[in-house]
Amino acid sequence: MTWCHFRMTVVVLCLLVGSAAIPALADEPKPPALPWLVGPAEAKLGDQALLKLPNGYQFLGAQETQALLKRMGNFPSGSELGLITATGEGEQWFMVVRYIDAGYVKDDEAANWDADALMTSIKEGTEEDNKTRQAQGFPPLIIRGWEEKPHYDKAANKVVWAISAQERESSVGVNYNTLALGRQGYLSMNMVGSLEQLPMLKPHVNQLLANVEFVEGKRYTDFNSTTDKVAAVGLSALIAGAAIKSGVLAKLWAFIIPLVVA
Repeated sequence: MTWCHFRMTVVVLCLLVGSAAIPALADEPKPPALPWLVGPAEAKLGDQALLKLPNGYQFLGAQETQALLKRMGNFPSGSELGLITATGEGEQWFMVVRYIDAGYVKDDEAANWDADALMTSIKEGTEEDNKTRQAQGFPPLIIRGWEEKPHYDKAANKVVWAISAQERESSVGVNYNTLALGRQGYLSMNMVGSLEQLPMLKPHVNQLLANVEFVEGKRYTDFNSTTDKVAAVGLSALIAGAAIKSGVLAKLWAFIIPLVVA
């Protein structure tokens, strides 16, 4: 099956940041304290991988992450393994980590994918998802385009790309996406921030992605062609389907900031 024949359900939500969001929280109950794991530390990502959490970062476990995403207006799938934020001031971003048990994803198409065709597929998928968003009372999303076209590191078996989007006339958000391929599936690490923070986001993405490694026996190079399942889709379909999968509504961005350990 090729990516152009594949349709993956995409939940598209945009990050909107601004002081106008704060008054909307005046009547909101104070959120409960969350059990952050503060770096330097080592966070387990299920039974698949380990994240070496550097100083200046913190990690929230799977159940707490899924509950928090629901409060933010997202639609957790149950594949979420954790959420990462920075502990420093002015760091208004978060990253959701998921593991998808899809099988071994072949990477042979990475050298030939068409970024323009991928973007067309992403926009078409967003139009379909907007029907669900509007039915649940959320405004539609507008995909602006690539902020960083997808590129694949064949030696590390990792993919990086970034897309910007916005709700109506609001501030523009960016989703910085990464995939780390393993023997039985892949890790998706989706960072959400504002477009104006893009230069700040990239170093975080690079560091966190570099600090994730599959455990022995689960690595991409551990694949056994005689026994292991091969994924039904390739990298292009994963990019088109997972392009903007995590986000937050404007009034709830301020909600997460007090939860960050200073």
